[in-house]
Amino acid sequence: MYVSQKKTDTIQFWVLNISSFIAQLTIAMVNLALVYHLRKVFSLGADKIGIAASISTATYAIFCLISARFTVHFRPRHLVQLSLAGMAASVFIFVDTRSLSVAYASLVGYGAFMSLLWPQIEAWFSRGKEGAQLNHVANAFNFSWSFGVGVSSYIAGLLVEVNTSLPFYVGIGLFGLVFVIIYLASALVPGIRAVQSEHADNEEHARVDESTPLRFYAWTGIVSLYSGMSIILTIFPLFAQDVLKISESQTGLLLLIRGVATCVSFLVLGKLDFWHFKRRYIFIVQFLFAVSCLIAMGFSSIFPFAMFFLLFGILFAFAYDQSMFHGASGSVNRSQRMIIHEVLLTVGTILGAILGGNIYEKLSFASVLQVAGVGALVLLGIQLCVAFFLEKRLR
Repeated sequence: MYVSQKKTDTIQFWVLNISSFIAQLTIAMVNLALVYHLRKVFSLGADKIGIAASISTATYAIFCLISARFTVHFRPRHLVQLSLAGMAASVFIFVDTRSLSVAYASLVGYGAFMSLLWPQIEAWFSRGKEGAQLNHVANAFNFSWSFGVGVSSYIAGLLVEVNTSLPFYVGIGLFGLVFVIIYLASALVPGIRAVQSEHADNEEHARVDESTPLRFYAWTGIVSLYSGMSIILTIFPLFAQDVLKISESQTGLLLLIRGVATCVSFLVLGKLDFWHFKRRYIFIVQFLFAVSCLIAMGFSSIFPFAMFFLLFGILFAFAYDQSMFHGASGSVNRSQRMIIHEVLLTVGTILGAILGGNIYEKLSFASVLQVAGVGALVLLGIQLCVAFFLEKRLR
């Protein structure tokens, strides 16, 4: 069956975005349900939940780095399918066991298989694209996965209220659905089936690297903002349950506000280019995040936190876009750049979960926000010093 290149690109665009939406919805749902499941089934405190929640993210980062030199030799669809099957199996083992050591082992497997998912999808959709075209596909992808995160918070809250195991079984089914979508698209569309490995594609097209150094500032920003995201998704649900005394579904609704703000921001940023290759916007985002965390220290009711989540959702979208766009722009080895992007956001996630969990357990949620805000300001100060020093040398 002949399918034109334009039609193939359109089908691939929708397949990857629908798959990203469902996959991220599932992952975020599993991650949020993990917090409640570990507390109910294994009776863990916030500090130990933070450590447990970081197992999969840590192994994700480790396996991203380990596999970087090997994955470029495989077709992206094969790695994505392997990832989905492996994550589904890991989730089944986790929810089926009552042994904490087995649960930890399954989280290791979950993170390892996930390392084959996002870097491959990100390199797949961005291959050969620059400028406005890169911005378009990147923001479509960002909207898809962020919409999945936003929706998942509320869905997970509803399912957890029924049973803490239910979100995991629903997640297994959704991983299976994405596997089928990728399989059918590859079987029915020759152009998708023919997508080469990155190594083979680079050899065929002899691309030249024209990367921007702004990626280093953007990568620092994603560490800061992802630490905030981790605190919101891992520590805030415990704070909401312990101190605010609100239900899981109400917590999910608050998190949905952040998700909607992020989704809308991705849509808007996809149509704008004023921030491309502009260092000041990278610094402004990090500064506003730090200040908002310090202000939120005084919040003690739902409405102010809703406003905080709204602003954070906008800033998070900006930081994520800056990291992905400036990391991919001009790069030849897209999968390696996306691995760096994913590893750094994972570092932020681990810092937020482990430090946040320990600080919350010993002190308070306000102290968690204080550390996040001050830490972001320190990182920003270092970047400003580096930027000043480099400009002085160039004069």
